[in-house]
Parts: sequence; C-alpha cells; structure tokens
Amino acid sequence: MLQLKRPGIVTTALLTGLVVGGLSACPPPVAAEGEGEGEGEGEPAAEALPVQDEAWTYTVVDGAICGNGDPVGVGTNRGASSRLVIYLEGGGACWDEFTCSNGFAFFTDTGIPQSVIRQIEAIAVGIFSRTDADNPFTTDSFAYVPYCTGDVHAGTVSETPWGVAHVGANNLAIMLPRILATFPDVTEVVLAGTSAGGYGVAYHAEGLRKLLPATTSMSAIMDSAIPLAPFPGADAGVRAQNLAWNPILCDGCGTANDQWLHAIAALPDVRFGLTQSLGDTTLRQFYSPTGVQLPREDWATAVDAFFDVHAGIANVDVFEIDNDQHVFVYDTDLATAVVNGTTVGAFYSGVVGDSAPVDARSR
Repeated sequence: MLQLKRPGIVTTALLTGLVVGGLSACPPPVAAEGEGEGEGEGEPAAEALPVQDEAWTYTVVDGAICGNGDPVGVGTNRGASSRLVIYLEGGGACWDEFTCSNGFAFFTDTGIPQSVIRQIEAIAVGIFSRTDADNPFTTDSFAYVPYCTGDVHAGTVSETPWGVAHVGANNLAIMLPRILATFPDVTEVVLAGTSAGGYGVAYHAEGLRKLLPATTSMSAIMDSAIPLAPFPGADAGVRAQNLAWNPILCDGCGTANDQWLHAIAALPDVRFGLTQSLGDTTLRQFYSPTGVQLPREDWATAVDAFFDVHAGIANVDVFEIDNDQHVFVYDTDLATAVVNGTTVGAFYSGVVGDSAPVDARSR
C-alpha cells in the first residue's frame, strides 16, 4: 500500500507497477539566468499573488488546472526573513486508464477539495512550523503548490484518452513567475518537495535557477524522492509514463536518474539535500517493476549504493535513516528523526546554509 501524506491527513492507494524512471523532465523554456522574477525580454512583469504576514492565503492562479480541468492555486505565507521556500506537494501518479481510474494519484478527477484547501491554509507543522526550535524555516516565507495532475509536476499533455490533463509542468511555468513576483525582496530561495513533489524538484530546479537574479542564492530539498536508476524490468513503465506525460527531458535524458545527474552538474551553486529511509515502504512499491513491493534489503542496498556515490559530490548532502518512513518534512517535531546525532531539522539547516552541511548516514 502506498502511504502519502498531506497536511493533517494520511491516505492510501495501491500503486502497482509504478516506476520512477522517466518521471523527471526539464522545465519548459524560461527566462535567461539573471533576468529575475520571470521577466524575459519583451514580456510583461508577472502579477503578484495576495499574501499575508505569517498567515496562509490560497489564491487560484489563472491558467493553472488540475487533471479534471478544475482551477488550482498557490498558498502563500510571508515571514520576516529574506528566504522563500517554494514547496511542491506529492500525492501519487497515474499514466493510463487503469491507473488514473483506480486512485493511483490524488485529486486528478475531483480537483482540490475545499477541505484540503482549508488544510493548506492552516498548515503549521514540520518545515511550516513557526514554533519548532529545530526547524530552520520558522521565519521564512512560503509558497505551497498543491498537486492534482498525477504527473509528478512534469506533464505537458492537456488531453488524454483517459480524460486527465497531465499539465503539472505547464502549471509551474505559470505559477513560478507569480510566486517570485509576490516575494520580490528575498535573497534566498529553497525549492522543496516530498515524494512526487520531490521528484519535481529535480527537473524544475534548473528552470527556477534561471528565473532568479544571479545574486539570489538557491538550495533544494528532495524528501523521500531518491532518484535511483530504474530497477531491472522497468523499461515498459518508463515508456508508458513518458508517453502519457510528455515531459520535456534534457538532451540525452530518459529517466529520473538521468535528469538528476544533469541537474546537479548544471547547478554547481545549488546545494541539494536528500532525506531518505532504507525501508521506505512507499518507494519500494513505487519502484517495483512487477507490482510486488521490493524486498527491504534490495531497496536498502540500492539506496546505500546511490549514497556511496553522492556523499562525495560537493553540492549534494544526504540524510539516510534505517527505518521505513516515507516523508519527513511534515514531522511534527523535526528533531524526531536522528542519525548519528544529526536531526532532520539540523540536516536541513546545513542544506540551506544556516550551518555547516553534513551527510548523516545510518550505515
């Protein structure tokens, strides 16, 4: 069973046979680096979204839609610091009639319910807490991007035979300039995401960096979204997802792992932080090429081998914990998950440059 967290709720859905190879893509063309706030040459300035001090406001963004065509928006919350956290929500994935009709992805057929909008407007846990002493983001501004397109924020397909608009990448191309226009004075930007949203970070990081002024620093957090290469036998799933979503892949890229390697090489000034468990029950299903959950040891071995390589890369930090947890950014207390004396909150602090970066590994 796939367990996916939204603010204040835990839901489950079966994700048989889903693999993450091919779930990542480069973003659509954007303004050149240094132009800032989405203002390409000859383009009008993006319109700022409504925002309040230390309170959430949800605003529908013109042109952004869910899988069923309903409008979708962005939650904004202004803090006192000069740092902005742009958060990409997770919630499953679907790519054909069967997966999109059987609850493999949330809200593709219903749009974002008012009850969930109210939850977004009230979220105050994990990285969104303004009181947790172990949270480095307590005084930061936030932009919360909901997820209802079933394509890990990667799709560019407005019509499909199964009736779902996989337009997550199109939505972000509209949303990001407006988000940046809402917070024009920030000097740091963090692109963060969990699960499906975490994979979205890998392909949207480069596009976001190009939208920012050269003087604005950037970091990225990928929570429970380790971009492993596909397991043997997953090629059919990769092809099906690429055909369904039509992600705009970078040259030579065909999988999430390809896109990840491209992103970290193209963005040496952006620090990436990955939080991942060695028994993640969600991703063990997500990566399975057969629909049968991968054995824990097989998964742990693959995660460990990936981190053996990436722990030596200058702009990559890893937090590897030996439990079965999926998603850490919603932890009520960011001091709960600890590896060798490093809490997940302290790890995030290092990723965004508030303290010295550190790799925390349990084995």
